[in-house]
Amino acid sequence: SKESPWWVAAIFFVFAVIIPLVPSFVKMSKVNGGGFLSGYNYGLDTSLTGVAYDMKEDKVQLKAKNGLLHYYVDGVQDDEYFVIPDNDYIETAQDSYRYVNSETHQIDLRVFFWGIKNTDKLSKYVNAVASQKFVRDSTVPKSADDEKGTKYYIPNIVIITPKTMAVALYKSNTTTRVQTSNGGLDWYKTSSADLVNRLLKPAIKGGAYERGDSRDEIIYRYRAKVLKQFIGICNETYLNQKNRTKWSTTGIYAGIYAGVILFLGLMIFVLTRGKTNPFKFLNVWDCQKIAWWAGFTPAVLGLILSFIFSGNAIGQMAFILLISLRVMWLSMKQLRPMYNQQ
Repeated sequence: SKESPWWVAAIFFVFAVIIPLVPSFVKMSKVNGGGFLSGYNYGLDTSLTGVAYDMKEDKVQLKAKNGLLHYYVDGVQDDEYFVIPDNDYIETAQDSYRYVNSETHQIDLRVFFWGIKNTDKLSKYVNAVASQKFVRDSTVPKSADDEKGTKYYIPNIVIITPKTMAVALYKSNTTTRVQTSNGGLDWYKTSSADLVNRLLKPAIKGGAYERGDSRDEIIYRYRAKVLKQFIGICNETYLNQKNRTKWSTTGIYAGIYAGVILFLGLMIFVLTRGKTNPFKFLNVWDCQKIAWWAGFTPAVLGLILSFIFSGNAIGQMAFILLISLRVMWLSMKQLRPMYNQQ
């Protein structure tokens, strides 16, 4: 490695930095905003279809433009429908739309359109709304004079703002939260097409409205496809945050890996400064090239370990551990001082 051209050492350095980054980069690329709906959806498919149907009947449209969502009624933009809830009474704010289950007589979904500007506190608003419980088998809110032993439930919650969206799912007939949407959802990468029509696209294409299908028929027939459309919207709203997270995290680890290699090159230089060390003729540049060459094999092994551990912190730290061990072994066995034999 000492005798190699500088550009060969530089190639090994670049590979040593990039190769361990691949597993975590791949893992972050696979994260989707709709991943929280990949399993059981706790009735969101049915209730969301019902709410989308009601919105279409009210001639409501939601269109994203320049990173903001706009509210239209009968083709006229009217963003005042994104109301600003009172922070002191946010838990009792009236929902814009709700879906009531005709069999259980309970609210399965509450949808809010809020003009909240501080998206960092959106989870706080979700928790505030969730504090409003309802009496089991009814749409009656919990009150102070409820009888002892009264059972309660919390409906699924969707909060939509001009900047972002949040979803919280609750287990049926309970107050137990089971799923929450990813943080960092926004409308910057979202299609400008009307979101209501996007949700109901399967029913529209299937001719449900031309045939005059009823609300219940559309819900029963297209709920799974409507949920799939909603998952696609969630994936789009997470793209902006995913790209920022993916590249910033990758950049940070690339800087760490590069710094470790450069530091270990300096360590080789320091360890070969002894008077009896036969390699004391190595200069700083020679030692850096040695470290750059030494990083390639740990990088490959770190890549393998990182894939084994699914790109988590153990895999990301594997390269640092392996290259440190290799340089230590190199210093002890190959670049060790030689002493006069008696």
